Amino acid sequence: MTRSLCCISMVVRDLPMYDELSEVDDFLNRFEREVPKQQCFKALKWLLRATPARWWGTHQICFEDWCECKRMTHMWFGKPQM
Repeated sequence: MTRSLCCISMVVRDLPMYDELSEVDDFLNRFEREVPKQQCFKALKWLLRATPARWWGTHQICFEDWCECKRMTHMWFGKPQM
């Protein structure tokens, strides 16, 4: 099944996908550069795969603020600090 993202813009964007195989910080940094703030929550459901997608599906109603969502995403999928 093909998914498409409704992101209306005059700029062609290379949207990042995240499936937990890469660094979450890299994903979040690229995500913030490519996705306008007002579309962050809508875009996540299309750009997350595998475990992160399931996590987002159950937790998306918990977030109203992008900063809190970003912090929790980092906490769940970031590498533990040694």
